[in-house]
Amino acid sequence: MFRVSLLLACLVSVTVAGCSRSQVESSSPSPTQAQTTAEPLSPEEKQKVDTLLSQGNQKIADGKYEAAITTYNEALAIDQTNSEALGNRGLARSRLKDYQGALADYDQALTLDDQAHGVYYNRGLLQTHLENYEKAVADFTQAIKYKPDYAHAIGNRGFAYAELENYTAAIKDLEKAAQLFKERGNKQTAYRLQRTARYILP
Repeated sequence: MFRVSLLLACLVSVTVAGCSRSQVESSSPSPTQAQTTAEPLSPEEKQKVDTLLSQGNQKIADGKYEAAITTYNEALAIDQTNSEALGNRGLARSRLKDYQGALADYDQALTLDDQAHGVYYNRGLLQTHLENYEKAVADFTQAIKYKPDYAHAIGNRGFAYAELENYTAAIKDLEKAAQLFKERGNKQTAYRLQRTARYILP
């Protein structure tokens, strides 16, 4: 029997497996975004945090998730409200299957920066893995709100809708994501999404 979740796993793996440093950074708030701290960081502290963030992101790209968490912890020891460190620590924890720890980090990161589309997306992926499809749809929708052409979020929301048996919404999202991937030259993913949309036509 056809399982939408199997194709979802395929799309997710295209999205996050073996991510480069730039992909890690795109999944979390920019270090230049406003952050609330009890006391402003000194230039030296800010430079140290930026260096640690870069190191942590590279460790995620290299698959060294435990080392990445240690590095983000060092950054958070200096700046406890750094949303990028929290968001990417959540990603590293998710890769290590510490799902509750990852959710806690994502939640805190979004409390600090409620427009971080990458964090909403990563939390949506996690909610999908936990089969919390309504929550996944909500998170992907927030990601799309702040980044309307977010093809990965649109496609994954389509799969989540399909799991909820909202096939009309699922087909709409899958077809839209397919078009976006096609425009960007990713014909393989576009074809997979189009095929899935055709398969689940009522």
